[in-house]
Amino acid sequence: MKQNIFNPTRCANYLRKDWTENSILLPLHFVLIYSGLTALFFWMDFTKTQSVVHALQTLSEGKEPPSGSYRILLEYAAQGIDRNWEFLAYTASICFIIYLAFTGSTFFMASKHKREYIADLTFPVSDMEKAIARWIRIALVPLPLFWTAAVLADFTRIGLIHAVYPEVSLAFPVPWTGSCGTSLSRYIPEGYAIQALFILGATYWRKKPFPKTLSCLLLLGLLSFAVLYFNVRFFMDPIRSYHPIPAQWSDGWFYGTLTFLILFGYILSYIRMRRASLRVSWKDATTLTLLIVVLIGLSFSLWMPHFIVNNF
Repeated sequence: MKQNIFNPTRCANYLRKDWTENSILLPLHFVLIYSGLTALFFWMDFTKTQSVVHALQTLSEGKEPPSGSYRILLEYAAQGIDRNWEFLAYTASICFIIYLAFTGSTFFMASKHKREYIADLTFPVSDMEKAIARWIRIALVPLPLFWTAAVLADFTRIGLIHAVYPEVSLAFPVPWTGSCGTSLSRYIPEGYAIQALFILGATYWRKKPFPKTLSCLLLLGLLSFAVLYFNVRFFMDPIRSYHPIPAQWSDGWFYGTLTFLILFGYILSYIRMRRASLRVSWKDATTLTLLIVVLIGLSFSLWMPHFIVNNF
């Protein structure tokens, strides 16, 4: 097996086996995503439309509504624009990140128990082939699955709101590939970077990997923010925290950091998978590498504000 790391025929057969065993989860995930997004989208649209309906009813009674925001909503609707578009796209993007994080925590689900661990470890395919099959199911398939459910939920939202308030038409389909596509182009890489970290966390926690990895990432985020805050507060002028930064420079760091996290999470997870170290171990080289990267990140929190102020 070590001399034949990747065999196309064997990998295809394993993909077919993995798909057969886990295909029932995909319709279940689709239904859950579609139901959840439909409920969120409808609630957001319902509150907006209800406020306009109440304002129009107040006007019909000869009174002035307490807020004039309904006029703005009606003007936008006359142009075929929905004021909820950006909010709907933002909500869908956050849900997409959460969904990718959850699926990432299930990357090693078959290795939680001893019997399943032994069966997975001794199955006659290489670790690379196992990683490819799981990556396709955990990372590649959720992208079209989620956004198909999001588009259907959006149209369902429009149908429901028109059924509840047929006299007022304020809902229009979200331009997923138009004005809202810019925000999605940022959140999708973020989702995969976070998923890579959750996959890595699943190699350390065999039980409840999602909440444990989430807690760890939140603590690291708070620690980095605290280092940045005290650095600016005590070693720099606090007004410098609003120092302007060129968009090209910040975008380069943003996407560069996301690319690093994606590669770092996937590669480190694969290394742990190759060494059959899915049993919790905090004394290997991968853990040392992880700690070094965390220290480098904290060092950037100290260095970056001074660099920005001195160069921009």
